[in-house]
Amino acid sequence: MSENFGDWEYDKTCRTEFGEVGYHEVLVMSGAENGGLNYGENRLYNNPFDTDTESELVEGSEYGSSDDPDEFQPDDIQENLHNGVEENNAGVAENNAGVAENNAGVAENMDYDDGVPHEMEFEPVIPGAQMTRDQAILILAAYSLRHHMTSVAMQDLLSFLKLLQPGALPSTKFLFDKELDKIENSRYIFCCLKCGARVPDGSTHCVVDECRHEFNKKKSLCKGNFCIYIPIVQQLKDFFENHEYTTFPKNHKKETDYLSHVCNSDYYLKQLREGKISQDDFTLIFNVDGVPLFSASKASMTPIQCALLEVKNTRSHVFMCGMWFGAEKPNIDVLLEPFVDECCTLSETGVQWTNSLGVQVVTKVHPFVCTSDAVARPVLRNCQQFNGYFGCDWCLQRGRYVPKGGGNVMCYPYQTDVVRRVKEGYEQDALRAVREGNLVNGVKGPSLLSLLPTFDIVESFVPDYMHSVLLGVIRFLVNLWLDSKSGGKAYHIDHDDLAKVNRRLLKIKAPSGIARAPRSLEERKHWKATEWRNFLLYYSIPVLTGVLPRPHIQHLFLLSNSINLLLQDKIPRDSLVNIDLALCKFVIGMEDLYGEENCTFNVHQLTHLVGSVRNYGPISNVSAFMFESNNGRLKKMVSGTHHIPSQIAGKFILWRNLPVMAKKCQIQQARITVLNLYEHLLTTKRKVRISVHINDGSVALGRPKTRDLDAGELLALDTLFGVIDVRIHKVDFYKKVLFDGIVYQSSSYCAGYKRDNSVVLTNNGTYGRITEMVVVEVCICGNELCECDPQPECIVFLKELTVRSSRLFTDRQVGITKSRFPATVTETNRTIAFRLSDVHRKCVLMRIVPSLYAAPIIKTEEGD
Repeated sequence: MSENFGDWEYDKTCRTEFGEVGYHEVLVMSGAENGGLNYGENRLYNNPFDTDTESELVEGSEYGSSDDPDEFQPDDIQENLHNGVEENNAGVAENNAGVAENNAGVAENMDYDDGVPHEMEFEPVIPGAQMTRDQAILILAAYSLRHHMTSVAMQDLLSFLKLLQPGALPSTKFLFDKELDKIENSRYIFCCLKCGARVPDGSTHCVVDECRHEFNKKKSLCKGNFCIYIPIVQQLKDFFENHEYTTFPKNHKKETDYLSHVCNSDYYLKQLREGKISQDDFTLIFNVDGVPLFSASKASMTPIQCALLEVKNTRSHVFMCGMWFGAEKPNIDVLLEPFVDECCTLSETGVQWTNSLGVQVVTKVHPFVCTSDAVARPVLRNCQQFNGYFGCDWCLQRGRYVPKGGGNVMCYPYQTDVVRRVKEGYEQDALRAVREGNLVNGVKGPSLLSLLPTFDIVESFVPDYMHSVLLGVIRFLVNLWLDSKSGGKAYHIDHDDLAKVNRRLLKIKAPSGIARAPRSLEERKHWKATEWRNFLLYYSIPVLTGVLPRPHIQHLFLLSNSINLLLQDKIPRDSLVNIDLALCKFVIGMEDLYGEENCTFNVHQLTHLVGSVRNYGPISNVSAFMFESNNGRLKKMVSGTHHIPSQIAGKFILWRNLPVMAKKCQIQQARITVLNLYEHLLTTKRKVRISVHINDGSVALGRPKTRDLDAGELLALDTLFGVIDVRIHKVDFYKKVLFDGIVYQSSSYCAGYKRDNSVVLTNNGTYGRITEMVVVEVCICGNELCECDPQPECIVFLKELTVRSSRLFTDRQVGITKSRFPATVTETNRTIAFRLSDVHRKCVLMRIVPSLYAAPIIKTEEGD
């Protein structure tokens, strides 16, 4: 009995299913009523292994900042401790009585389904305990993951529990691991420490005749140069059987006017029409990228990660199926071989699993897209790096070396009529390269990925915008502006101008939908990819206006506006031509404004972004953000310097398998105290004292205030309802309201905080600042003897921000006729009333004297 609000969930029975979602809200109703509205408690749950959402909660999540007066504060601790002494002392007798009652044999477990308690079979792990043995093992497993326990720490804990109750639980780490339901044992694949060739299982020497180096398994495990492979088929079976998920709709008969997800993209529809994939099949996006583990060591891991493209919120369901470990670069064929073999099997025969009705289902899964950075991509394709003459993965443009500084750099100035690479041409070049022993159009030879069905060795690789645009182009430009070697250039930003830009940045109060608050450019070395995204999309144009010359601002606007459009959840197909023109104009402008030597390969990749969008939808669909986020989780699973791959693989498998164990031991039917402990170990909770669930789907947070509506607000209500003199039965004012997983706050509430959640863009294109949010009961029947019983709904009052035109943010040559990202606005005193369902986006409001800018924030599932 639950109702969904985006990432938030209202659950009347507190029986909440936990998958790997980043965070969601559970509203537990207490039963009290006030004017027909239910009061209860809010609890925000966050995945402890999700580094992105954790940072959002600390710095100001969609729920609000940590200095919210409606939340428990550290200053309250002393008072609560003092007031709680008598209560705790008074409860000792009651607790002792409860212990005696449990020891007397109260073994029944009360399960509450729709509020109706009933008995279920229950065998406690020890007499008087509130959980079964299986549930206790599940709790211990979750505890070990939550606190990143080492094997020694886990052994010590088990030894301690053995002293308390011998025989109740496994006494050693070895026995404990045997109790866990592991998906499938991983397998090791070793390489020769001397020549790097694969060492077959059971061999004592390298099989290469010229090497014949002695193989020592223990030595290889210590030094590295091996990979560990975790079969993906069992992970998929577990996902289909034990995880709740929703998929995007598929329609292969009609091409939609908008690109919104991979299922209505050109390449996907082509595969459906040709019968290479079917309506019931799934497709994989995978990533291969190196991750340094320690700052004082060369040791690194290179995981193969993948996710299902058809699944919504796919970043919460990332699979790891292989990992290379060592101080040297991976032997890519050794790493890819088992993955390619298994993917071919999945594409041909599929994975067999049992649905909720007990019916056996076979689902085929096809490898579809690979997203990697410009360093890993050529290794996967067996091609030349970007610093070679034919380094582009999608076209045959020949780069050229030009002088820069004291040396030469490879550059890719804009060219027209460039020949695009195709799959057949790549295969011919690979065979010719092997035959002749030389590079052919930058191709060194065949790639194992060419064996994957439904995978195009050219088109299935995408220019990942996280690496190419955020960590590439925009970071390169900022460093170029601030580089002391640029002194004397028109675009150089000196010390005084840098101080001005930093002041502007630090004054911006970003809404809580943006994970990280703005930081000074002097800290740019430590900026994350999300901070570069925020700077490009929202902050750069306003804070640099008046600092950079006008031509350079207009040039930057082409990139900012284009990436904004390519990140929208719905991209009109007919707009892609103009977006492509804008990006090409930006590439041309790089040579004109910054010189040919600064036309880097990352700049060149911009010419291929629109082609990627046509094939796979918005660039956020196939970005590496979700895999980079998961890399952070994997690094947290390392708790020692020995046998690192085994640590990561074991903990990853256990983490993915927790829902299976929970289902087996019926944790959702456990006592509420046990369930709460399990949820606590999986998540972190933040509480608010009071919330109100409203019939229109919104949730008012905090205590209401009551006053009469003023004349402007009454007039706005008349306009909204289309009736003169609407009859108001009841009105309550709130400072914070939750709707569709997003928190909105009044401007007066935001004034004292670092976040501003009061500026919005409505569905009809109106910008405004929320002044009040009211829960009203309005009657529009017009009957003076009204006996209606109107239902409460949430109404938002805005002070309109009118948009004024700006030639700076238009470019008719590429079809940009009005300013959108950002909009130049002017404050007014006009009050407008809207429903929260009419709000399109929250906005960043930036006051850069003498102008005021509003930039709508983009809703993506990319994470931090």
